[in-house]
Amino acid sequence: MAFSLQQLEEDLRVLATYKSRHEHDYVSWLQCTDVLSFLGRTTSNLIPIMICMKGLYLYSVLVPRSALTNGFEEDIMRWSLPPSPGWGYSIACGTGDLSDISLSRPLERTGSRVLDQGEPIVFLRHFAGRSGKKSYPELNQRLAHIMDVHWIETRNAYSKLDELGDFKDVVPVKNDAEGTIVAVAFDELELYMFLTDSVLIRLFDFARSHDWRNIVVKGRKETSIIVEDSGIYAKHLFIIDGEGPVAGKLRGFQIIKRRRSDKELLAALEEEGLEPKQYESFIALDFKHQRIHECSCDPSRLGNYFEPSDLPFETSPVFFRPEVLLKYKQDPDKYEVKSRMIVCRAGWSLHYGINEEGQVHVYLKDLGQLPHAEQLYWKAFNELPKAGISKRAWTTDFLAEFDTEYDPLESLRDVLSSFPATNSGLTIWVKDDVLSARLSHVVTESKKEWEDSVLTLAKLIVDGFQLDSIRSIAKSLGCLDETLRSIKLLQKCLETVGVDRPNVQAIIDPLVELWTIRSQEGIAHRGRAKTRDTKRHFYELLKRCDEAMRRLATLIKNGVLDRE
Repeated sequence: MAFSLQQLEEDLRVLATYKSRHEHDYVSWLQCTDVLSFLGRTTSNLIPIMICMKGLYLYSVLVPRSALTNGFEEDIMRWSLPPSPGWGYSIACGTGDLSDISLSRPLERTGSRVLDQGEPIVFLRHFAGRSGKKSYPELNQRLAHIMDVHWIETRNAYSKLDELGDFKDVVPVKNDAEGTIVAVAFDELELYMFLTDSVLIRLFDFARSHDWRNIVVKGRKETSIIVEDSGIYAKHLFIIDGEGPVAGKLRGFQIIKRRRSDKELLAALEEEGLEPKQYESFIALDFKHQRIHECSCDPSRLGNYFEPSDLPFETSPVFFRPEVLLKYKQDPDKYEVKSRMIVCRAGWSLHYGINEEGQVHVYLKDLGQLPHAEQLYWKAFNELPKAGISKRAWTTDFLAEFDTEYDPLESLRDVLSSFPATNSGLTIWVKDDVLSARLSHVVTESKKEWEDSVLTLAKLIVDGFQLDSIRSIAKSLGCLDETLRSIKLLQKCLETVGVDRPNVQAIIDPLVELWTIRSQEGIAHRGRAKTRDTKRHFYELLKRCDEAMRRLATLIKNGVLDRE
C-alpha cells in the first residue's frame, strides 16, 4: 500500500524495469502478476490516477454509479482513451450553418457507453511555449474547487491547508523526462465521489517484452482475468514465437468504490467528525470559586455571567511559560504573532496576554477553540500562576475600557505604516509590511529569540532607508559624501539643515546601535550574542527606535529635508 508519491515512483520503476529473455523469471514477468498486485494495493491512501511511462499506462475516469448496468464489463473493456486534453469544439467546414458548430466534451467516442458518461480527473494539456516538457497534467477544475486545492509550484502538487495550518498535498504530480505520474489522496476524492454519486474507473494497459522491434509472432494466447476483491477486469495476452512467450500485455480496467459510509462522508463534508471534539484540562485560576485547579476548556463545562451555574467562568485565565510562543515566532510563514494575538494561516487565532512575571495567559474559552493538537502543545507549558493577568488585559477585557498604556512595538508599527515622503516627493524610508508583521516582543531569555528579533528589527528599519534618495538630498544641500552609507549620511543632512544636536542624537543613535548589534555581534551570521537581559534590552531598543522614527517623520513632514 503506497503512502507517498516517492513510494509510487519506486514501485513504478520496478514495474518498468525490463528483463532479459534468458532470466529464469522472464515468463512470470510477462504474466504481469506484479502489476495486478500493484493495482490491488493502491486503492486507498495516496492512489495513482495517471501513469504515462515506458510500457506503463493508467488513466482514471469518474462515472455515475448508475451507469454500471448489466453488461458494463464487456462495454468498458472496449475502451480506447488516451489522456483527455480537455474541452474542444467541432465544426463542419464550409457549411456556413451555425448548427454545425458544437462544443466537444472531454470524453467522447471512448469506445465505451459507460465511459462516454464519465468525467476525467486530470487532463493532459500541451503548450509549445513551455520550457522543458511541453505536456503537463492539469486537475479538473470542478474537482479542484470542490476539494479546495490550489497548485503550489514549489510542492509540485495541488495542495490545501489542514486544521493545523500544514500543507496537505492532495494531488501530487511528477512530470519529467522519465514520465508522468499523478496521484490523489483518496479521502479527498471520495468526498467528490459521494457528492456526484460516482465510482472511480482506472483504465490500464501494461506491455512487456525484451525486444518489441524483433518479435516474430507465431501465436497468441489470451486469458480473461477477474480479481473481485480489487475490482479488476482484464485480459492478458501472451505473444508467442517459435521458442515460447516473447511479450505480455495486460489491459483492462479497475473499479474503485467509496470506502466510507454516507453518514461518515456527510459528517466530513460538514466538517464534523463522528467522534466528538476532544478538549484538554488546564491548571486555571478559577476566580469564580477563588481557587486554582484543573478545568476543562470544553465550552459545555464552562459558565458565563448570565446563566447561574457552578461551572468556572469561561474567562478563567490559564498561565503558561513564555517559551510557548517560540514555536509560533519561529515560523512566520505559518503564524503571525501580534502583540495580543496569534493568527494561524489555517484559520484559527488565539488571544493572549503577558503578565508582570512574564507568563503568557489565555482564557479557557479561547483554548477550547484550538484544534486538539494545539491544546496538547499548550498544555505542555501550563504552570501555576505567578501573578494575575496583565494590566492591559484587565483594562480591555474586564473593565471594557480603551487601553492607553504605551507599547513601543505597536507605536513603532503605527508610525512606520504611514511614514511620510518629503514634500518634494523623495522617499527616504520604505516600509515592509511582511517584516513589520513578523516583529514581536522578546518574551523569553532565549538568545535565539533575541537574535531573531534584533535581525528582524534591523532589516525592517535600517534596510528600509533609501540611500539614493538620501544622497540626492545631501547633494542638494552640498554635503554629499560618497563614502557614507544611509544612516551616517542622513546624520550629515540633519546637521547641515541645522537640526539641534539632541534631536540628531535621538534619531541617529538608536539606528547606529541597532546596526552595530546586528553587524558587530554577528547576528546576521549567527555569531555569539553578549550576555544581557534580552527582554528588557529589546523592549528599550524598540522604544528608542520608535522615538527615532517618530522624530524623523515629524522633521520630514515639516519640510526640514526638502530640497531647494
